[in-house]
Order: sequence, then C-alpha cells, then structure tokens
Amino acid sequence: MKRNVLVFAGGPYPAILISDCLKYNMIFHPIAASSYSNHSKFVYEDCVEGLPFVFEDNFLDEFVKLIVEKNVEFVIPTDDTIALFLSKSQEKIPAIIVCSPYKTAELCRYKKKTYHALHGSDFIPLVYDNNKLEDIVDYPVFVKPDDGQGSQGTKRIDEYSEFQFINHVDKKVVCEYLPGEEYTVDYFTDRNRKLLFCNPRSRSRIMYGITARGFNVPLTDEFRQIIEEINEKVEFRGYWFIQLKRDKHGKLKLLEICTRFAGTFGISKSLGVNLPLLALCDFAGMDTEVIINNYEVVSDKSFIDRYQLNLEYERVYIDYDDTITCNKGTQVNPYIMAYLYQCKAKSKKIILITRHGYSHENTLIDDMNRLAIPENLFDEIIELSWEEEKSNVINNDITSIFIDNSFNERKKVSRALHIPVFDVSNVDCLFDWRM
Repeated sequence: MKRNVLVFAGGPYPAILISDCLKYNMIFHPIAASSYSNHSKFVYEDCVEGLPFVFEDNFLDEFVKLIVEKNVEFVIPTDDTIALFLSKSQEKIPAIIVCSPYKTAELCRYKKKTYHALHGSDFIPLVYDNNKLEDIVDYPVFVKPDDGQGSQGTKRIDEYSEFQFINHVDKKVVCEYLPGEEYTVDYFTDRNRKLLFCNPRSRSRIMYGITARGFNVPLTDEFRQIIEEINEKVEFRGYWFIQLKRDKHGKLKLLEICTRFAGTFGISKSLGVNLPLLALCDFAGMDTEVIINNYEVVSDKSFIDRYQLNLEYERVYIDYDDTITCNKGTQVNPYIMAYLYQCKAKSKKIILITRHGYSHENTLIDDMNRLAIPENLFDEIIELSWEEEKSNVINNDITSIFIDNSFNERKKVSRALHIPVFDVSNVDCLFDWRM
C-alpha cells in the first residue's frame, strides 16, 4: 500500500508540479488539500477543499483531523507562511513535515533575519538603516517587505521624496538596487546535511512572480562559494532554493532563501532529478542519491486549460483518417492515442468507424501495423462504404460520444442521435488530468 502525502496548499503552481512528480511513483500517494476551491481538483485524483485558513483559530484542529482521516504520513507545504506554521507546530501534527527545521523556516521567511544570519558574507546586499533613510546618497534603492516572497510588494525608489508613498516603510527592508540578471538555485540537502544537488537557473522572463522562461546555467565558482557558505551556516533539510541577482558591478547578491518548492523546479526535473520524490524518500529514512543528465534545458510557461465536463459516457466512437492519424496518414496523432489509452484504463468501449479501405491502397490493418496502432485497442472495428452513414451503425443503447475531424460527419451524427460530438481540436476537453 502506498504511503499518503498531503500537499498543502494544493493550488499554487509548485503544487501542480509536485503532482506531476508523484502521481506515477510506486511508494507515495499524493493528496491535495486547500482552504478554497482551486486548480488542484483538476490534477489531483485525491483532493480536499474547505480547510480553514492557516491563520484561523480552528485550523490546526481541522488539519490534524484530516491527517488522521486520510492516514497521512508526510506533509509538503507549498507556501512560505504555511511552511513556517507547520514546522513550528510539528509536535502537534501526527505526520512528518517535509521541510527544514522551524528555526530555518523562520530565518528564511524574514529577510532581516536572513541577512543578519549571513552578516559578513560578501554576497549580502547593502541594507540601509530604516531610521536614517535621509542619509542615502546612492539611488536608486529597492524596498521590499520583510516577510514577502518573489516580487510581491516591492518597489524601486529613485529619490528620497518617494519614501512618503511607502506604507509602513519602517517595517520594510531597504537595500541597494540590483539591476543585473536574476537567478534561482535549486538545492537538496539530505538528513546528514550533505548537499546532494544544486542547479542554478536563469529567470529571463517572469510572470506573476514565477519564472516564465528560464534555463539552467553553469555552476561557476561564484555560485559554488555562495552555495557552500549558506549550506554551512544554515541547517537545511530536503529541498530549498535561493534567489540571486547581479549588482551594478556584476557581482551576485542574495535576494532571498526559501524552504518551499519554487515555481520552476521543473527545470531540475527535466535534468532527471525528481526533487519531491527525493525529499519524501529522505524524510522516510531512505538513503538517497541523484543522477543528473548533462544537457541544457529551456523552460517556458504559458497558461494551460484543463476541463471537467458534466458528461458521463461509456462508449467512444471514433474516426480513423485525419483523426487518429494526421499529416495525410503518415503519422499517429499522439494526443488522440493518449486519450484512447486513458479511455481503455477507465474501461470505456472504443469503436473504430472508418471508410479507410475504400479510399486507400493498403488495408486498414496493414496501415495500423505500419503506424504501430494495436488492433486490440479497439473493442470493435466497423468499416463502411461511402454510401453508408456512420449514424446508422452507432448503437446508442449506452451513453456514447463521437469523435471525427469532419464537420459534416459530426453534424449528421449529432442530428440523428443527439449525442455529444467532438473534433480533434477539442478532445483535450475530454482528458482526465488526474490520472
């Protein structure tokens, strides 16, 4: 039986990546939990919504109740505030929090604590005294929340008079402005405090605080020095990351350290390192090691739409030419094949309807063999002449859908049988991304 892992909160982008990393493994079963309805229910097969927010008085009681009900052994926090709260409450929670110790989570949550702990390191940016802002002469400077994350609540200040527009500036961090290139470095430190993995990557395009385009960069001596010094001075466990930016002289300076999963740790996954699985194995007491593939990775993000249709069906009727195949029959459409295999996994009947034999030199089976399409993928294969209508051979005694690239064919079936019909372009609406 798999060991249950609670991913909380389940909605942030890193939680979606964690699902991709864990859903097919043989040891752990991921469960998403959130305080409100979000995207997690589209990707997690096991999903819980409606927990109190972490700042509410009854959160911990309800959280513990869920852990007991779901027999959860491990909890992966996906937010800095949640990581801090759960690590502080570890003794009251009957599951292992997959995160660095509370003191480390606290240090990383507050930038003033971070900079104080690493005081004297030459990669710490110049931080100004909030009581002496009028003494600043080297503008621009940068203002950011002490307990913020990413670019939230940050502002560049070009002259002293602009401070009057910053609320509670005395509680913020005012530091030198860093105009250069920005990087994130993913790390993994095992239970013996051995640094097993580090991967610097660029942040060349940012969207909503997450790296929208990035690529891995060489682990230079400059990166290595910063990595070793931070890992020596701060007690980490499992996954963590830092963000760096170059100053006006091109030198790397520290922006922040985080003990949660970053939004683009998928670049590390693309190098063959499954960081969530690695962390779970380490916290489960297993010895861990990594194999890193040696190539360049470019990652780029865009919005992806996932759908849940109020539609139940037990049988799929599907066309062959230009539906299962593409590019004039020279290739298989991989997305259609993926959908058909998902149907097979859900025990849906798949019926192939085609006129292929009446318009091609090769027989249908010969053509399927050429394209490595297994005949037994289909529960039935119906070959028609051009005079026969597809609607006449569709048995609608059980709930069915029809897929065909031809609008005229879809129109005939829809009008005759009143069943849902789909073009190749909208089969993605039928995917179940939780599988």
